Amino acid sequence: MITAEDLTIGYPGKPLLENLSFKLGPGIHVLLGANGSGKTTLLKTIAGLIKPLNGRVVVDGIEPYSVKRRIAAGRIGYTWQDPYHGFIEARVRDEINFILETTGARGNWWIVEKLVPGELMDRDPYTLSGGEAKRVSLASVLVADQPVWLLDEPFNELDYDGVKSLLEILRDARGRGKTIIIVTHLYPLTNSLHPDKYLLITRDHGLLIDDWSRLDDELLAESGVLPRWLICGGTC
Repeated sequence: MITAEDLTIGYPGKPLLENLSFKLGPGIHVLLGANGSGKTTLLKTIAGLIKPLNGRVVVDGIEPYSVKRRIAAGRIGYTWQDPYHGFIEARVRDEINFILETTGARGNWWIVEKLVPGELMDRDPYTLSGGEAKRVSLASVLVADQPVWLLDEPFNELDYDGVKSLLEILRDARGRGKTIIIVTHLYPLTNSLHPDKYLLITRDHGLLIDDWSRLDDELLAESGVLPRWLICGGTC
């Protein structure tokens, strides 16, 4: 469970979203909004990487910004929008093992096998192509198989095989009761997952949580999100 109570997020002197209160249980939840609306900041706050300006967030029984980083990382998997941002090791193999050594998790190596070809294991992460780096970035976090996953634009850079593998991983994770938030501007990709909730950051900095029924093309466009007809020609 992710619970926000009177939550205000942003940076000192620059709040982005104010007085948010919501609860998200197990399932897949898609977060939408315009560039700069606060999507990544909200994810980082839930992950414990940024402290809220006001209010609180409780994730899997802890306030993640108030505990040691290894404890939060053992319960919350946060994947970066820029895959190169989180790399700290000289080899892909070591990059994947780092979170397991930090958290003491056993690791779900099926996730790694689905995402990372074996020939990449001894490569320097910074020598990888964008798509290869994205695969490694996702695997190096999700291998810990945390109860909560926060994925910031996880489909960016991925080719057909990468998208297919990630969708399979997400379906499996949902079946095992995980709570997943996905930030994406490619939301038609998530439709096949039948998300439990969509979260839309509106132009007035509100947060609308719905099952999609109220998120019509006009509201999406007003909120700075590509309407469905523009992405898929009215077929989705």
